[in-house]
Amino acid sequence: MVGRFGRVRGWVAAASVAILMASGGVARAQPAEAKQLDRGDRVGTLMQVAPGRIQVRLKNSGETWVVVAAPDATVEVNGTASREMLQPKQFVQVSVELDGSGKVLQPVEKVTFPGAGTPGVVAGGLGLSDPKAKRAPGKRPAGTYLVSGPIKSVDGEEITLQIGRDRFQIPIATDADLDVATTNIGLANPGDDVELEGEYYQKGQLIASSIKVKLVNPLMPVQPKNKARRPVRAP
Repeated sequence: MVGRFGRVRGWVAAASVAILMASGGVARAQPAEAKQLDRGDRVGTLMQVAPGRIQVRLKNSGETWVVVAAPDATVEVNGTASREMLQPKQFVQVSVELDGSGKVLQPVEKVTFPGAGTPGVVAGGLGLSDPKAKRAPGKRPAGTYLVSGPIKSVDGEEITLQIGRDRFQIPIATDADLDVATTNIGLANPGDDVELEGEYYQKGQLIASSIKVKLVNPLMPVQPKNKARRPVRAP
């Protein structure tokens, strides 16, 4: 799963537009003026995710379009995550209530999976702390903090985050909301709902200014590929 999270922005680039134009000859054969995607064709079903592009079947017309993101496009992937996503190396954000010694006072009711980010601790109005700051652990005022970082370990219903010199042992409520809010289109799967905005020179090929994906099923960890077995030597 970590490898997929690492590809947060890889496909949202100007090269994506070049892929679309090369595939359809847009710049050579189509009208100079781009057309806006009709409002009735802005929702569809994700059919395929490929490097630099996605395929979407529009619900209104049933047509399948190739979609790439413009360089300044906004990309949102939202949904829920399975409990199995609470595993080492997954990047999470949680709001915690800390006492003066840095201990979490109660189980958290919400965990967000942003895909990636900068590890740190945010207090109201204080901004992001430097995880490398030379500060004695636990020496911050009691209060509510947003803690962001990769999970270091899991023990039952408790996850541990190591942020610089600070270690947070965070119990997760059994009915906690596990939300996905990321820009990583690679986390989407065929069958997910898609909402689009953008323009095109040729029908079936969209340069999107906005791509919003709603996960139909809870996000699950990627199962590791089976490693090749070593041949068994004869005794």
